[in-house]
This record gives sequence, structure tokens and C-alpha cells, in this order.
Amino acid sequence: MSQPPFPTSPNSVGTPAPRPITPSGRWFALGGALIALGIIGGIAIGGFGFLQTSARIDDFQRVKVPGSGVVNLSESGGYTVYVEYSGASSRGTPGTVNLRVLDPDGKHVELHKYDATITYSFGGHEGRAGFSFEAAKPGAYRVTTAGSSQVTVAVGRGLGPSFVGTLLGALALGFGGVVLGVLVIVVVVVKRSANKRDAAAGRSSGRPLEY
Repeated sequence: MSQPPFPTSPNSVGTPAPRPITPSGRWFALGGALIALGIIGGIAIGGFGFLQTSARIDDFQRVKVPGSGVVNLSESGGYTVYVEYSGASSRGTPGTVNLRVLDPDGKHVELHKYDATITYSFGGHEGRAGFSFEAAKPGAYRVTTAGSSQVTVAVGRGLGPSFVGTLLGALALGFGGVVLGVLVIVVVVVKRSANKRDAAAGRSSGRPLEY
């Protein structure tokens, strides 16, 4: 007696089981994570730079105008004299400010007028760069001022390089993370779309797909 024919499987040879679409959808999560990391990291670095700059401004040593005082410089190198007054970040100095600096040996320190416009407004202090000078050695420097009583002079390290560096770092991380994340998502979308089209073409032709 002959045996009944064995039932054929719908996934027998010639009609292979559909293979999953690649790349995996998990790559979308990676792209989203890169975008979030870039944005959050950029905000964090920018916030840290803001707080660091504000703390540096608070630590400036100040002398009223007119008046005289001693600023203690712990290191040699370049320093900036900032002129602080209400509206310093938007307008020029209200009147003339004369300044003289003596080094620890009582010698005059050469002052250079600041050509670039650098201003700040942090923590209740508003000022703009007025002069720069080179401290040959650490020690007590006497600052004598004359001019408008609306002004205070503040002495400290220059703000430009550190603030700009932090800002550029924040922008680079934020922009880089967003671009990389978007690039990953776009590549995955393109490849998955191409694989879907190939799979659809293989099913319509009835031939197995080669991978």
C-alpha cells in the first residue's frame, strides 16, 4: 500500500522563510542616544564654563576710583585691568580713568590699552577690559586710580581664551553629537529601505534571496 504524500511546508525549498530586515532597529536607539549625549553634554560644558567664569570674576581684586590699593598677584605673567561700572557691557567709560601700577619693587609697570572690546556681566559685576600689563614676578602691586567715582577697577587674568575655549568645546560636542546621531539614523533608514525593497522583489519573483 502506498503511503499518502507527506504534506509540504509553506517554507519548503523555493520559498524560504522571510529574513529579518537589517540593520537592526536598535541602531535608531544608538542614533538617538548620540543626539541626546551631544545636546546634554554641550549644555553641561557650557553651564560649567559659565559658573567657572563667574567665579573667576568674583575673585578679581578691586580698587575704587579714585583711590589706591594693593593687589596680591600669586603668579607672574599677563594680567588685565577691567573697568567696572553700570552699563559697561553696552557703553563706554563714564569719564576719564587714570591708572598707575607699581610692582613689588616700587617700579612703574607699563600699561597697554586694550584695543579689543571684551565685556562681562556676571554675578552683579559688569565691566570691560581697559588695560593689560605683564607682572614680572609675584607679589604686592600697588594700584592708584583717579577719575570718575562711578567706576571700580578690577585686576585679574584675561577672560577671553578660557571662556572662548569652553564655549567652542560645548558647541563642538553638541554639534558633533547631533550630526553623528543624525548620520547614523539616515544610514540605517536608507539601508533598511533598500533591504525591504530587495525582499519585496524576491517574494514577487518567487526566487530565494542571496545574502
